[in-house]
Amino acid sequence: MGLSLRGFLVAGIISFSSVAAFGADPKTGADPKTVFPPCTTTATEADRKAAQGAFAAGQGSFNEADYSTAITYWRDAYRRDCSAHALLLNLARAHELKGDRGEAVNALETYLQRKPDVAEGDQIRRRIENLKAQTAAAEKPAPAPTPVAAAVPVAAAPPPSAPAPAAQPPPPDSAETSGSRSPIPLVVAGGGLVLGVVGAIVVVGGVAKVQSAEETCPSHECSRDLPADLRDAAIAEGNAGRQQELIGGLVLGAGVAALGGGLLWYFLSSPSSDAPPKTAFTLGRARATPAVSPGYAGVSLGGSF
Repeated sequence: MGLSLRGFLVAGIISFSSVAAFGADPKTGADPKTVFPPCTTTATEADRKAAQGAFAAGQGSFNEADYSTAITYWRDAYRRDCSAHALLLNLARAHELKGDRGEAVNALETYLQRKPDVAEGDQIRRRIENLKAQTAAAEKPAPAPTPVAAAVPVAAAPPPSAPAPAAQPPPPDSAETSGSRSPIPLVVAGGGLVLGVVGAIVVVGGVAKVQSAEETCPSHECSRDLPADLRDAAIAEGNAGRQQELIGGLVLGAGVAALGGGLLWYFLSSPSSDAPPKTAFTLGRARATPAVSPGYAGVSLGGSF
């Protein structure tokens, strides 16, 4: 038995009302926190490529401080490939910069639920606690204003006070404007210095042996008038000194090269920045790591996928 036109209209209105009400708070009508559906499907190659495109578009918006658009793109990327859990870290950072700490906490908690054994789990939990504390502090009601007593009329008006100085913008965070160089080049240079000192000591010892042998056998020739034992000892000492000079020279040269190379490496290297690491999107199985991986890269605010 078919439905009448009126029945179709009523059913359509009910369906539309249900769709419009989906995701809204039943009490206040406000949008609730984002609900990330369970990841029960495996992304196809087409899904991963589409997710890569959405990620790259979101990365461009994020770099332009358009966090709302970046969030839209990154949500779409995670919907297409829900195995790329590190996108939740990107979403958390974008929400935090947008000022929506509740959504940032939601994304971080979802990430820990889906990656419970992640190495930086403790750091993320502390970050969640700090965001919740900031949210609670911001929600505290402002203190009631103190009533002002009525002004008492006076004979003469007081002189005008000096204008208050203009508020100065807060200094930029040193962690964002400066960086530090890696200590590895200095370690290399220090090792080269030690090698150079050892090599110099070995060379000096070899030179002393050669000079001692030359005192017995001038011009590297021993007189046949010398006793055989003195002649053999002088020759052995001279040969040992020559060999010691050679070894010491090699060690000294290696030390000087390491010292110079380490210092050159240190002063030519760029200072590292404390900006959020980039996210790498792998074409195969998604993984979380604080380094760049094959695929495409963007700003990863805690990991990569």
